[in-house]
Amino acid sequence: MQRVLHITDCHLVEAGQTLLGVDTQASLEAVLTQAKAQDPCDAVVASGDLVHEGSVAVYQRFLGTVRRFFDVPLLCLPGNHDVLANMHHAQLPMQALTLGSWLIAPLDSHVDNEPSAYIAPDDLTHLTQAIVASDAQHLLLATHHPLVEIGAPWLDKDRIMRVDELMAGIAATPGANLRGTIFGHAHQEIEVTSDHGPLLGSPSTCFQFAPNSAKFTLDDKPPGYRWLSLAEDGCITTKLERLTTPSFKPTMN
Repeated sequence: MQRVLHITDCHLVEAGQTLLGVDTQASLEAVLTQAKAQDPCDAVVASGDLVHEGSVAVYQRFLGTVRRFFDVPLLCLPGNHDVLANMHHAQLPMQALTLGSWLIAPLDSHVDNEPSAYIAPDDLTHLTQAIVASDAQHLLLATHHPLVEIGAPWLDKDRIMRVDELMAGIAATPGANLRGTIFGHAHQEIEVTSDHGPLLGSPSTCFQFAPNSAKFTLDDKPPGYRWLSLAEDGCITTKLERLTTPSFKPTMN
């Protein structure tokens, strides 16, 4: 059994600043503190919007923060607030992870400075190459944008499109045994059953968006994260967690 911690949408800002009234550095540290006290961890996946404005120094602080809590394999993906070149410059690990019988493979759905999802042909090629090169029996896909409508039009317009075609293509890759997908961007809990395993969105480590909102609306739910247990037979079990203390309350001011 492999235990994976999924964090997303950390939105770190420059030291001493806050975002929507939230100290996003403090909320990330609180999430990692609580998670570390709960369960053993074999890997961490951070699925995009790691920083809010992508300076190299803030990416380095993100990496150092995670490493202070978890000295395990780490997979980082870019989100729409991220700058890919600066992530590379900060030496964030962005390669697929092999854990026992599992491959956790990234699919880049971001474009610098654009909210909408876009999967470039090269990004899909990188994914299929990682699958073909792996001896793993099971595949967990990680991306940033949702693969399903979540009932919030202002978010749904930016989701990954033509998902059935995308998933069928991935599943047809030699060696692929797609068991599920994790993602972020929506700042809320999402769990959908699909023909290619569960589609699992996790809450942000800072502030949340209100479910089923017609326009940008904040929720008062606390920061959260997700545990995944990856069994050797390909089964995925998952548990969503939220901070119990301290409380981080966002504001529109």
